[in-house]
Amino acid sequence: MQTILALTDFSDTAFHAAEYASFLAKHYKTQQLILLNSYFLNPTALANQPVVAFSLPDIKEESEKLIAQWQTEMSVITGENTKVHGITSNLPINEVIEQLTAEEDVRCVVMGMKGKSNLEKVLVGSTAIRTMNSTNIPLLLIPADAPITIPKKIVLAVDLEIFQVAEKSQLTRVLDLFQAQILVINIAKNERYQTELRDEIQQLHELLDPYNVEYTYSTHRDVAKSISEFAQNNSADMIITIHRKNNSVLSFFQKSITQKLAWNSNIPLMVLPK
Repeated sequence: MQTILALTDFSDTAFHAAEYASFLAKHYKTQQLILLNSYFLNPTALANQPVVAFSLPDIKEESEKLIAQWQTEMSVITGENTKVHGITSNLPINEVIEQLTAEEDVRCVVMGMKGKSNLEKVLVGSTAIRTMNSTNIPLLLIPADAPITIPKKIVLAVDLEIFQVAEKSQLTRVLDLFQAQILVINIAKNERYQTELRDEIQQLHELLDPYNVEYTYSTHRDVAKSISEFAQNNSADMIITIHRKNNSVLSFFQKSITQKLAWNSNIPLMVLPK
């Protein structure tokens, strides 16, 4: 892996995600880890907030001071073989990510998930939504209490209708890197779904059979709950899903959350662009 990009707002959750990214960088011999803080002040987001005297030079100075501290701390984890570089910017986060992706060969973006209802907060959060809808590289979301470990068992959540038209090279690149046991849970709409998409199932097997893989099919109406329980019951270290831009990830998980079937998982979630 050439470069990992870790996003930070200097919160404890972001620090944990940066530690996780640093651990991955060391293990997989990543050439570069970039720590990024965007202190862009969105006028729309601030419209209904109390009036506060913002001083852009002060914000910039504080951001640069903290990013330098984080750079030093993450360098201790990565060791000397990975270059840790800190960047601060007053541009919108998605613009900076797009620029860095093009210039630095970024292969993965890492960010934290906050609070007890982790998934709801990160998916509703504008940064995560914008990142998922704008980036063409994997996005790794780290819960605040996720153990820092190398993924040895990964749940791959598959919707065949999305999978059949998805670009597969990023998925195989990720699986080649992790060399983990892969537990595929195929989200089926009904029992006939497997017959209707027989060709797609065959393509799925052709792609994944070379790996250490097991297959499961689920017709559970609550997709998020089904995936969450499956991952927890199998002691998974990571969940991977494919995101259809401007569509599936938010609706994919939101129902179970709004019905208080909260995703109280401490399992990192990797979102691959479709």
